[in-house]
Amino acid sequence: MIWRCDLVPQYNAYRGEIDEAIQRVLRSGRYILATEVAAFEQEFAAYLGVKHVVSVANGTDGLVLALRARDIGPGDEVITTPFTAIPTVSAIVQTGATPVFVDVCGDTFLMDVEKVASAVTPRTKAVIPVHIFGNMVDVPRLRQVVGDRIVIVEDACQSHGSTSGGRQSGSLGDMGVFSFYPTKNLGGYGDGGAVATNSDEDASLLRLLRTYGMTDYNHIVIDGENSRLDELQAAVLRVKLKHLDAMNEQRRGIAEQYVRELRPDLFRQQHIPPGVRPNYHVFASRCMVGRAGLMRHLAAHEIQTNIYYLMPVHLQEAHRHLGWKRGDLPVSEQVCGDIVALPMYPELPAATLTAIISAINSYEGL
Repeated sequence: MIWRCDLVPQYNAYRGEIDEAIQRVLRSGRYILATEVAAFEQEFAAYLGVKHVVSVANGTDGLVLALRARDIGPGDEVITTPFTAIPTVSAIVQTGATPVFVDVCGDTFLMDVEKVASAVTPRTKAVIPVHIFGNMVDVPRLRQVVGDRIVIVEDACQSHGSTSGGRQSGSLGDMGVFSFYPTKNLGGYGDGGAVATNSDEDASLLRLLRTYGMTDYNHIVIDGENSRLDELQAAVLRVKLKHLDAMNEQRRGIAEQYVRELRPDLFRQQHIPPGVRPNYHVFASRCMVGRAGLMRHLAAHEIQTNIYYLMPVHLQEAHRHLGWKRGDLPVSEQVCGDIVALPMYPELPAATLTAIISAINSYEGL
């Protein structure tokens, strides 16, 4: 089977460095918020070009704590896109705020920034643009649309190393949130996440919130949570961060070959706006010839594909009470109806990629 994402080759590529990093932690006897976490936070902040990175237990917690740091909760509204992973919206709900959805553009799959203004109300406290599949929302334009009152929290959980106008994903808004789930471009060997910010105040609040609100072992000043990146994950991430740009470059090469060699009648490829350099976390395209048939064809060739995402979040049963219905956000619904993700990981062998493209191009419709 050719997997859509295979993590074993990456471990094999950096096995020596990763094993040494893990052993370093085990020899230290320190596993929570010690030297590896501190070093990773500093190194990732330098990579992003921001003042602070505050690591947390996972990307969802990162979004929750970023919103909480700006006192967003019951009675407030947070604008985002329905074409995203479920946790983007779950985080809003966890704060007690109400998610408000804006449709995407059918070519970029990104939030339609020009539609955001009509979704803003006096209750709007934040907007979460999602850099889906590593493509990047125009955050400076979004700032022009929403003004300075509204907090911009970038969902950069799929865009480690993507840039727009030379600036790193996660560094353009008030805060940027990352996930280090194993399949991410910068992935650990378990859950993990981080919030990036240039605000000293936000960083201080985030550090309190991730550790119960404690100022020391016996005192809390606010009610926080237990959301900490462990030392083992930080050590692994430090290794992979050194290779992130090279791995992303390999992904871009694979994406370029897909675009160049796939039959143009089969797909509408994700449009990358000028000035954006994506990391191709997922290579996803709109299938123009019947997705189910193509996926069956590829499965018969032992090629795994995935659908991201089968259903837009506004139509999920859990959000029925918000009052959204089919047809309200037609572009997101259309994209969910034909999107398909092809194999994409940095170590995908050239011969395997050629075989995948050949199998796809042989599809005659079923």
